[in-house]
Amino acid sequence: MRSRNRNITVFSISALDLFAAALGAFILIVLVLFPYYRLGGTDTSMEELEEMVETRRLVASSTQSEMAEIRAIQAEIRLLDAQYRTTAENMSETEARIREVQQQTADIEIPDPPPVPEPVPEPEPIPNPPRSTGRGVEFSILGIGTQKKDVMIVVDMSGSMQSHTRNVVSALEEILRQMKPDNRFAILGYRGGPSYSVYPPGGSLARASRGEIDGALSFVNRLPRQFGGGTPTQSALIRALNVQPGAIILISDGQPDDGNPGNIVRNITRRNRGRAEIHTVAIGDYTSDPALTLFLQELANNNRGDFVGRAR
Repeated sequence: MRSRNRNITVFSISALDLFAAALGAFILIVLVLFPYYRLGGTDTSMEELEEMVETRRLVASSTQSEMAEIRAIQAEIRLLDAQYRTTAENMSETEARIREVQQQTADIEIPDPPPVPEPVPEPEPIPNPPRSTGRGVEFSILGIGTQKKDVMIVVDMSGSMQSHTRNVVSALEEILRQMKPDNRFAILGYRGGPSYSVYPPGGSLARASRGEIDGALSFVNRLPRQFGGGTPTQSALIRALNVQPGAIILISDGQPDDGNPGNIVRNITRRNRGRAEIHTVAIGDYTSDPALTLFLQELANNNRGDFVGRAR
């Protein structure tokens, strides 16, 4: 039997060399790059990780706290907004009501005021008007009656009164002699300036004793020597009211020169408030001076007093 020819292939060692060289090169590369692999940041230590976790936890906690504050602020904003809306609604209702009332007011028709009647002329003054002296009065003098026990006598001492000296003195003496022991009195003379002469000297009310009456009579007889100047009646009446008597008797022969007569009547009446009776006596030819008569009448009528005239 013929034997078969066989070809035997012998492996070349060059392939092993190539494999070994490749492996060596790989190992060399790994050894060269290994330090850089650790420095590349892919390996994080546990401490760094824990620190990062703690930081993130703190940030998360702070964020939650801030979010809670934000939610509280949002709730407060919603409450304020609700209050504002309520207030705005109330204001709208109030404004609507105001407009309604204004419209109703505008629709009201106001009638024209009634015509002012023409002033009624003052009646002519009645010379020496009669006065009743039987009213159970404390005393009656010159036709004037009063129940008041405290009396202030106010005397015009202007220059024009020199023509009526005897008349003035007799009128004052008549008043003084009617005083009773339980009366109190004072005399206030006035003239331009104004300046005053008073009895008793202090100007207060004195008990009508015999001695005081005698002193007053002497004072009255000296008064005419001081007549002169103007007629500041308003100032004298204010001074007399300050003494707070129960009654005032004003004796004068002319209009006041310290104010409009009508204004003086209103001013004295307002100051008096009905506390004192104010009686007036016109001296001399008063019927020839309607303005004086009207002034004295109005002053007495507005202050619960009487007006009389004494021509002689």
